[in-house]
Amino acid sequence: MEKYYFYRLYVIDLDAAKHTFGVLKRYKRNDIRFCLLRDLVMCYSRPFSGNKGENIPKHSMSESFVPKHLRPLHKELLTVRNQLFAHHDYTYRKPKIANWSTPTRKIFPMSFRGYDCGKLDARLAEIKELVNLVAENLNREIDTLEKNL
Repeated sequence: MEKYYFYRLYVIDLDAAKHTFGVLKRYKRNDIRFCLLRDLVMCYSRPFSGNKGENIPKHSMSESFVPKHLRPLHKELLTVRNQLFAHHDYTYRKPKIANWSTPTRKIFPMSFRGYDCGKLDARLAEIKELVNLVAENLNREIDTLEKNL
């Protein structure tokens, strides 16, 4: 039963991702779009991120729900989520420190790798297809499980 509960929760996450597409249509400012794109990636990725249960210590939705032709995009979204949006992975950010200190003042500026959310924005149609197809596959699996309840 716990797997069924997880799946139903994952439907909510994917619905939230779908809702974000509608909100994105209303905003043109890049700063707001960045926040919405981050939310979209986080909602989509949540089912695949490892979730704690009572009887299942760590449950993740299988990649088998992701159509094969969209798996590279799926992996890119999970990478962005795991290494940039949800965490600050050193290996992703690759920070560098400079020493601009003077005899009277210590100055250590830092540079690091960022992410161009314009790349996500340019692929919204493909991301929408991914979210919709994963949701369809998940709903089919839920229907199968419900037939056995």
